[in-house]
Amino acid sequence: METVNKKEFAYKIAEQGGFYKKDAVKMVELFWETLMDYLSEGKKVNFYGLGHFELKNVRGKTARNPKTGEACIVPEHKKVKFYSSETLADKIENE
Repeated sequence: METVNKKEFAYKIAEQGGFYKKDAVKMVELFWETLMDYLSEGKKVNFYGLGHFELKNVRGKTARNPKTGEACIVPEHKKVKFYSSETLADKIENE
């Protein structure tokens, strides 16, 4: 599977939407900043037909350092989770 970076993603938006590339890069940056603002306020961000983003608390746990095999503690932290909608899952399934 090929990976697309933020710049390539923005350039595709520019190409499809008829925007200047620099404006599309700003739009993508603004999208992520706005998404993070809402999530940090404890809000769930829903995009109909795509899915929703929400901030989840992850409990701390004991893990192992893969290089040394030594046990270490992973502290409690927050994680952004994306839950796809059935519409998106069906679209991906049928392609």
